[in-house]
Parts: sequence; C-alpha cells; structure tokens
Amino acid sequence: MKLPKQTEHLSERLIDMEQVKTDPRFTRTRQLIVDSFIKLSNKKEFTHVTVKDITEEAHINRATFYNHFLDKYDLLEKVVSEKLLLNLGCDQSRELLPLDLTIKKVFMALNQFGDHTASYCSSQEETETIDAMIHLHLNAIFSERLLNRQTTVDLNTITKLSGLLTHSVVGLSRDYAAFKQKESPEQFIESMIPYLLHGIDQPD
Repeated sequence: MKLPKQTEHLSERLIDMEQVKTDPRFTRTRQLIVDSFIKLSNKKEFTHVTVKDITEEAHINRATFYNHFLDKYDLLEKVVSEKLLLNLGCDQSRELLPLDLTIKKVFMALNQFGDHTASYCSSQEETETIDAMIHLHLNAIFSERLLNRQTTVDLNTITKLSGLLTHSVVGLSRDYAAFKQKESPEQFIESMIPYLLHGIDQPD
C-alpha cells in the first residue's frame, strides 16, 4: 500500500522519536503549538484546520510555527507518533520483551491510543495518515523482536512476518473496539496470542 505523501518522510524516523531541543523556551512553545492544535482538532476536522488557525490559537507568528514544524501534516505526525510511542513505553520497548508480551503491550497501547485520538480521525485523510504511521512503528517493533527471536530466518521472511503481526494486532484492536467485547482487553488479547504465534491448527 502506498503511503500518503505527507507520511513518506516518517519512515526515516520509525521508532526513534525526534530529539527535542533542550532550551525550555523552545519546548514550551512547541507544547503550546501542540496543545493549540489538539484544541482546534476537537472543534473541527483536521482538513479545515490551517496553520493560521493554529498560530492564532497559540498567539505566535507563522515563523515561530515553522521553526518547530514543516507544516500541519508534520505536526499531526509528531503528535500521533509521540502519543503512540508514549503508550508503548518508548524506553521500555527497547528492553526486547518476549514476543508474546510485546504483542500484548502493543494491543493494550492501541486500545488507549484509539480512545485518545478519536477526534483526529474525522476524515479519510487523517485516518490514512494515522494508519500509515501506526503500521510503520509497529512493523519496526515487531521486526526488532523477530530478529532477536528468529536468528536463522532470512530478512525477507522477517519483513513478511512483522507485517503479518502488525496487520493482525491492529485488526484485533479494531474488532475489540467495534464489537464492545465482554472480555477485558487483557483477556481478549491473551486468548488470541497462542493463535498468533502458533497458527490456527495448534497441536493438542
């Protein structure tokens, strides 16, 4: 699937969050822009939010905005990816948890993430952008786990397997949210992990 143009440069970052400058004024202004964007996103569709809207809400000039973000798509990418990585526990994700625990952690993070970002998905444009970012991040996480677990498997197969896990876990998280399961999210994903790892026809 071809990624939307505004997400093409995201593949260069993948799981690593962009290093934030240490100047407190810089970080405060950046957070102000993010907060203003989120506030506006709760009022109207992302498609109709302009850089001018954001700068007026944040009481800054356009030059200041562009010191922090390339455009509103870059802002959306950073807000969404940082929230997703925060839910995943960016630092902890480098501890290389076992694959079953990684799957559970990703599923739980997607559950929280979906609730938090519902206001961003008001149009097909946002949905495609966010979906592309989620898949890039999760592919990177699962590839890393599989490379450490399956040292004899070739890279091409690892890529296919990480894609399979990504689509499966994302799909399960959407099913859980859509059908309002009676089970807790933990129970739901724990019941599915054996099938994700060992296939449908498991030995007795």
